[in-house]
Amino acid sequence: MQIFSQQETVRAVSPPVAAWDGVGPTGLTLAMGAAYFVAAQFSLALLAKPDGLAVFWPGSGLAAGTLIAIGSGARLPVAIGVAIASAAASLLSGQNLSAAAVFSVCNAGEALLVAWLIERRFGREFRLESLPSVVGFIAAGVLGSALLAIPATAGFILFHSSEAPALTTWLNWLASDALGVIMVGPLLIGLGALRHDRPEKWELVEGVFTLAALALMSAVAFSSPLHYWYTVLPLALLLPVLLAAHCRPVFAAAAALILGFAVVWTTTFGMDALDGPKSLHDRTYAARATLLAISTCMLVLAALFAERRRNEAAINDSNKRLQLALDAAKLGVWSIDFKTERFECDTRDSLIHGYPPGSPPRTIGDARAFVHTEDVSNLDEAFIASRRIGDNIRAEYRLAPVAGSAAYPDERWVAIEGAFVRAANGERERLLGVSRDITDLKRAQHALVERNLQLALAGKAALVGSYSYDVNTDAMQVSEGYVAVHGLAEGTKVTTRSEWHARIHPEDTERVEEIRTQAFREQRGEYGLEYRVIRGGREVRWIEARSFVLYRDDGCPQRVVGVDIDITERKQAQEHREILNAELDHRAKNLLATVGAIITQTQNGNASMPDFVFALDRRIASLARVHELLSCNRWQGVSLREIVRREFAPYAADNIAAEGPNVVLMAEAVQPLAMVLHELTTNAAKYGAFSNRSGRVALRWSWLRKGSQDRLVIDWRETGGPTVTRPNRYGYGTSIVRELVPFELGGEVNLIFAGDGVHCRMEIPSDWISTDVSQELAFQADASIAGEDIAKLASSR
Repeated sequence: MQIFSQQETVRAVSPPVAAWDGVGPTGLTLAMGAAYFVAAQFSLALLAKPDGLAVFWPGSGLAAGTLIAIGSGARLPVAIGVAIASAAASLLSGQNLSAAAVFSVCNAGEALLVAWLIERRFGREFRLESLPSVVGFIAAGVLGSALLAIPATAGFILFHSSEAPALTTWLNWLASDALGVIMVGPLLIGLGALRHDRPEKWELVEGVFTLAALALMSAVAFSSPLHYWYTVLPLALLLPVLLAAHCRPVFAAAAALILGFAVVWTTTFGMDALDGPKSLHDRTYAARATLLAISTCMLVLAALFAERRRNEAAINDSNKRLQLALDAAKLGVWSIDFKTERFECDTRDSLIHGYPPGSPPRTIGDARAFVHTEDVSNLDEAFIASRRIGDNIRAEYRLAPVAGSAAYPDERWVAIEGAFVRAANGERERLLGVSRDITDLKRAQHALVERNLQLALAGKAALVGSYSYDVNTDAMQVSEGYVAVHGLAEGTKVTTRSEWHARIHPEDTERVEEIRTQAFREQRGEYGLEYRVIRGGREVRWIEARSFVLYRDDGCPQRVVGVDIDITERKQAQEHREILNAELDHRAKNLLATVGAIITQTQNGNASMPDFVFALDRRIASLARVHELLSCNRWQGVSLREIVRREFAPYAADNIAAEGPNVVLMAEAVQPLAMVLHELTTNAAKYGAFSNRSGRVALRWSWLRKGSQDRLVIDWRETGGPTVTRPNRYGYGTSIVRELVPFELGGEVNLIFAGDGVHCRMEIPSDWISTDVSQELAFQADASIAGEDIAKLASSR
């Protein structure tokens, strides 16, 4: 969207106004003629030399600038005035009538041609406020002067006594008139623009005083001896630059014209005091080059500064509009520099987040401290995902509560959106974003959710399917709720009892008819029943129906009115509860059977009652720990690492090392493996590595082959304990270690009573390993258990 200033907008929509309407064509012709005549006489009297050379011709700029400033409607008055004034000046200067006629036509045609070229290329509203317009203006002045210099040169050759070659005459006319257009025209164009865009008071005062100072210093500089120029002239040349930078181009054009007249005056009268060229040709060429340089530089500088001011005004306007939009939307602005991690924000963002006044966060880490601890991880994930895929970031989070804050006592929510700013090579440099306080929105959403829940609960009681029918007819009137419950076509108002009867599940048809017939026979005013319907040919739904019966005087049923409620979910919950109860009974029986087996097998004729009680207590406690783990995980499986930690907990010391990949055992495999590990730890405590301080137990588990997960290998190895001797008789614990895994899980066990320590290798099929990753614990792939971890668990127990 292009941004226009207020003055540009007014100028664009306002109809063109003729600045000479109050003068009239005749007045304009007279004024133009008088001005052109004075300029011509001044130029001829002051600048002309015996050989006819002139540094520049101000009249060409006066005529062309007037036409461009006033518009095409003034072509005829200006052309007539220029022609008459030019002819008069030529005749007074001693030229014949033919030469005067040719020169007058050339001067008038030159102004018309330059003005036409400008209007054709830039339109009627021409301003020297951009570099293209300056280049176009200079090109039009040079082209118009060059073309009209051809007939003027012919006039010099035919009607004027001139010994100069034709090319030299053409070049002199071109240089003089083009410089006149370039030097004088911009001033008139700028003055014409002031009628639409009047300068402010400070600009007018600054421009007038600077021009006055420039005129004074130029006069002093160029009228002083050469050795004073080094102190005065630099300041005189600096003033036009300041005008171009601070004021509009008309002041820069006036400054260039003042310097130009100073150069011309010095060229005409002051060159004898300088060590410059003595030749008239050389002095004129040097002056022209100086005038061209001064005018071009001033116009270009003024245009560049005008463009800059315009761009700055557009940027400021855009910034104001953006700020208005941000204020209207109550948005805060923030940015993050990825290289320095510097965080910046505006005042509104500080107010939204509750940053301390005058000291907002400076880094990303400082800003994170103001985010609620429960939402920090989600916010970090949003930033990471945004940087990974290069997309904009959108996130919502709560602010950290401010203790004792009266301004923000309740929970507050903030929503942010950000976009990346990329460098030229595509690398992301910054993240720019906006923040918005959405606390009220969140409260409204929460209120809406609560209201929807309330409506849903009310709908279960009120939005029920109702029906009514006459007993002696087949038609049924039904409500929208009935249509939804029975899956009928939307908009159904009337159906039939035969269609309803066809939807009843075949297993419930006879029972429904029997209950209905019995209620009629007993003349009950109300009866209820539950039955299934088949919707769409395959979906089974449970219906609870309550019917009210109206009877005739003779006791026969006349009309039935009732309601239907879909109770499918309640039935499914009831069936699920029954399944859970059955599963619970089954597991309780299995548990009791396992306890009974433990009691029976723990009995040892050689053991005392305290030993029996101790061993039994340990085994039952181990069984209880297993069931506790299964219950915490809802019988969905338990991590092998957790089983190991709990079995090692009673023997926590620095002599334990357990490691292996993250493995979750299915619920059916947890108890057998836990019992085996319990027997191994108990045996190590009584006879093996756990019985002295130098013994160590290493438990490692891994897949049988790298890249294969067919079988899980669990390796138990004891070292440093008492010397192991092969037992003469194997007890219940050894039987559990050797037989439970093969019999219960279909695995393999190799138990070796080596002299340096017991070694047990178990292989468990992968069928008993859970594939549900949601049950896996959040630890590294190669998990390890240190003795300190087990010690912590033991102390917590």
